[in-house]
Amino acid sequence: MFLVYEDLPKKSPRELKEQITKGLTCTLDGCSNPLTQRKGPGQTALCKKHQKLQREFGGPGRLDRPWTFHRKWVCDGCGVDVTQEVSRIHPGLEDKDPVLFMRLVRSRVIGDHQIRQVDGGDDSEENIKSYCLNCNSDKTILSEDYRNKG
Repeated sequence: MFLVYEDLPKKSPRELKEQITKGLTCTLDGCSNPLTQRKGPGQTALCKKHQKLQREFGGPGRLDRPWTFHRKWVCDGCGVDVTQEVSRIHPGLEDKDPVLFMRLVRSRVIGDHQIRQVDGGDDSEENIKSYCLNCNSDKTILSEDYRNKG
């Protein structure tokens, strides 16, 4: 099952004071929010918003792949809602096995850099688009993302 943010223990007053004194903020590109006040996955790297978006909570984000925090469940290309697509193909799975359901959902949406990192792009929310598998394949071929332009 997934973690529930509100069930995580709070950091001690000493830890919170140290965070504030040092001015520690979220490590994701483009986010300057203060670090989360809760312990648990991402406690030393993420703000509350991004901590809750981690896979452990059912979200799309992985700390080792920062762009994944900006994936959405609706394709920016064609507008398909991948959660609805998985529900249609696998009726009842969301209730029966929510972890498996979310794995299938995440596998159907790609976080794509509009400006590739090799070309100077970053992992910020503004530079990431969410594409279903079909739209991502089309975009990659049409924009020749596979070529080394850097």
